[in-house]
Amino acid sequence: MDLEGKRQLRTILAKWIYDKTGGNEYHLAETDEFKVPDGWSGPIPSEDDVAAAIKWLEGEHLVRPHWTMDGLPSVQITHYGVTEMEEAISDPKTRTEHFVPLVNITNIHGSVYGSQIQQGSPGATQTGTFTFDQRNDVEAFIAAARQLLDNVSADVRTRTGADLDAMDRELKDGNPRAGILQALGREVRAALIAAAGSTAVQTLSAIQWP
Repeated sequence: MDLEGKRQLRTILAKWIYDKTGGNEYHLAETDEFKVPDGWSGPIPSEDDVAAAIKWLEGEHLVRPHWTMDGLPSVQITHYGVTEMEEAISDPKTRTEHFVPLVNITNIHGSVYGSQIQQGSPGATQTGTFTFDQRNDVEAFIAAARQLLDNVSADVRTRTGADLDAMDRELKDGNPRAGILQALGREVRAALIAAAGSTAVQTLSAIQWP
């Protein structure tokens, strides 16, 4: 599959996940049910092609897959994934940070999933300027969140720890992306409050971020 085909596959797969979950971060989409849209003129993607697209979306923090030993994973969409897909749906003629214009796919390959693109609520990719004060806030948030990991289940600890590691990596980048950090931070905050309750609320409430 050529580069443009990969970009289109990533975009329609993300749109399919958004539609399947209704844009709800807590719902799962079973990606082994994914099919290319009617009128797809390129080669039918293999399971490896779809897995590679999921892995790419995961690397960009747009989805959270639950990988198993074999087969395609069930997937949750992240807050950042919802935000960018709603931006793409709201302006289907414009490329977003990660997705090709939806109108290109529907014009060339027929309608996505056999239905018209529906207008979603307006969203904006949060790129913005990352300030020194924000860095301090993020570092304080990460430190406080890590202190709470001993108070949660092993599953939450593993998942949330991975998000915190991703935030650390993003901070070390020469140009940290505020949108990704905020999306991950919201997920971490929600997961810890759900798992640790009042302890998490008390620990994190002093940090006005994200």
